[in-house]
Amino acid sequence: MYKRLNDIEKDLNVLRENGVQKGNEVGFKWDMLPFTVLLGKTTYIGAAPASGKTEIWFEFLINLSCNYGWNHIIYSPETGSAEEIYSELCYKFIGKPFIKTNGYEMTDREKLKATHFIDKHFIVVDPVDEDLTIDKFYELCDQIEIETKKTYHTTTIDPFNELTEEYVPSDLGREDKYLSRILGKVRKNARKSGRHNCIITHVRDQQVIQNKDGKRFFPMPTARDMAGGQVWFRKGLNILMIWRPPYGLVSEDGTMYEDNEVHINIAKAKPKGTAKKGTYKLFLDLQRYQYYMLDYKGERLYADRSTHTHQHEIEEVEKADFTKIAYERPDDCPF
Repeated sequence: MYKRLNDIEKDLNVLRENGVQKGNEVGFKWDMLPFTVLLGKTTYIGAAPASGKTEIWFEFLINLSCNYGWNHIIYSPETGSAEEIYSELCYKFIGKPFIKTNGYEMTDREKLKATHFIDKHFIVVDPVDEDLTIDKFYELCDQIEIETKKTYHTTTIDPFNELTEEYVPSDLGREDKYLSRILGKVRKNARKSGRHNCIITHVRDQQVIQNKDGKRFFPMPTARDMAGGQVWFRKGLNILMIWRPPYGLVSEDGTMYEDNEVHINIAKAKPKGTAKKGTYKLFLDLQRYQYYMLDYKGERLYADRSTHTHQHEIEEVEKADFTKIAYERPDDCPF
């Protein structure tokens, strides 16, 4: 299939007038974290285990729900069972543990508020002892939209190696050919469905490095360190690499890394304008289970969840008696 300029002249003129469009911000302003999520596109996230890649992405999804009313489909078996995933999402939403723990957990009212919001915006795929290929996953996403009569804006596969591999003769038994074909499907599905497809994956074994003080650690991974090689880098649009620097290590600028510090490296940014390459620091509030950045004064900046288009509905929900309402309220976010 090909297109002549005359075939798309209307779209071309829109581009001329409006320029390249960013996606939606993920809770932090562009000048702090220049990364947006654009419908019809993809994000690939790579990191070593226990680096915080899932936590960060889950928080981005909640922020997108708060600020834009987006809905999400999540497949994340490494995070745990469906109830454990929903529990984590509720914790991140309210900023207090869902599970009862020494009296600090969320109140019953906060629990109802959290479960109402998360139930409205999230679906967890939990195929018990069932093989799930990339094709079956996206077919299931389509089925979920039909059955719930709701549009879902993002899908998440976390991690990629939890999918069942399904080689075809043209793959020649080679991982790179298989991966290239599958990631091509991920991108085509995003464009066809209008959803944003995210895949989270591990990095392969890295070489340990040693600094001048003799401290040994794994460096910030690159996109080519993703398990499966540089196919990810070639096929990906926006690529985020997550790194938890070793606590106590002195950075190049002479400061000591904190134990709650996480670095996001935007390794690839496509389409142009949706993100900006570079490395950005986030910090996890271990009590609230939410991330913050530091402004130029060193003050904490948590994600902005106040730009929801239905602000009047938030106020109604705040005044509501949650013990008397069913899950039929409009979109709500308490922050």
